[in-house]
Amino acid sequence: MINDRPTYLRVNLDALLNNYKKLRDLNPGKIALAIVKADSYGLGSKVIADYLYKNGVRHFATATLEEALELKDVVKESMVLVLGVTNPKNVKYAVKNNISLTCPSKEWFEETLKELEKVDGKLKFHIKLETGMNRIGTSEEKELMDIYNLFYSGKTEFEGIFSHYSNADGEDNEYDDYQTANFNRLVELFKLKPKYTHIENSAGTIKYSDRDDICNLSRIGIALYGCYPSSNIEKLNKLSLEPVASLVSKVTHVKKLPKGTKIGYGISYETQEDEYIATIPIGYADGLLRRAQGFKLNVAGEECEIVGRVCMDQLMVRCSENIKVGDDVLVFGEYNNQQISVDDFAAYQNTISYEVFCCINKRVPRKYYINNMEL
Repeated sequence: MINDRPTYLRVNLDALLNNYKKLRDLNPGKIALAIVKADSYGLGSKVIADYLYKNGVRHFATATLEEALELKDVVKESMVLVLGVTNPKNVKYAVKNNISLTCPSKEWFEETLKELEKVDGKLKFHIKLETGMNRIGTSEEKELMDIYNLFYSGKTEFEGIFSHYSNADGEDNEYDDYQTANFNRLVELFKLKPKYTHIENSAGTIKYSDRDDICNLSRIGIALYGCYPSSNIEKLNKLSLEPVASLVSKVTHVKKLPKGTKIGYGISYETQEDEYIATIPIGYADGLLRRAQGFKLNVAGEECEIVGRVCMDQLMVRCSENIKVGDDVLVFGEYNNQQISVDDFAAYQNTISYEVFCCINKRVPRKYYINNMEL
């Protein structure tokens, strides 16, 4: 397959594994589960899950059943938990492939039990407790006890119980404490305790690394991919994460324009003097959105501001006369001893690193590296 554009996403698998080990080692008493939902935040879940599995990781989570099924041929002997709501009519696929599902309600559980009567084998499931996120799950004690009383159908295995912190990346612990109290209270309702209890996301994993009384499993998401959930978490200085993803390209065109020349759609930029303008083949169809206008990319070691509106497939930067066609461009990450924080790139656009990663379009090739060698 021909790929004529020099724009691609570099994924450093060594950094990925190092981040996993650092997060796991924050509390060796907890199991570290790797979040690989949304195609590993757009970085390529199949390659990432396969690499982690080959290095001993045995606990994963996805958002959907479809995502989980796509991974089962590379993480065969692992727990794979679907965090979202699965249509009960499809539970047969979960049973067949040893995939664990989330139970969000009594109604879901009852419908699932009906479907399981048609299936050989047991369904592993995790009850989702609503403790303050108000997304999915239940906090009603009667409903939870009704679910509990349905366990003994012989068609299910109560594998886990969990919730999700909604403000663990914040400046204080007040809402975390509220959710933790709710979580502990609801877990205590169950005389039969499951194998896994979990409420910590990346922020909670780092923030509460010294706690082992809340849960025995931590879900590692954005931190696995080298980003702190927030500046508040980074300031805790509990570990140094390594950048995993770097978005790079090359200059495809350079020209000198006289003062007063208008550039791009909407003529939103005009040269203030004679200026050199370089064109780079990446645009909003690749996931580099129009609101990135004005951000400074690294071009051959120079800081070069995006001028004019970002186009669908290309953008323009103001540069020096030293920039030439073929020079390397770094949008974010680390490349050629240059570095631009994806968090800085995200903050400039009033968003978060999660969204930056997930927005990178599939037409941007993902290239994977171990020991600086491409796979």
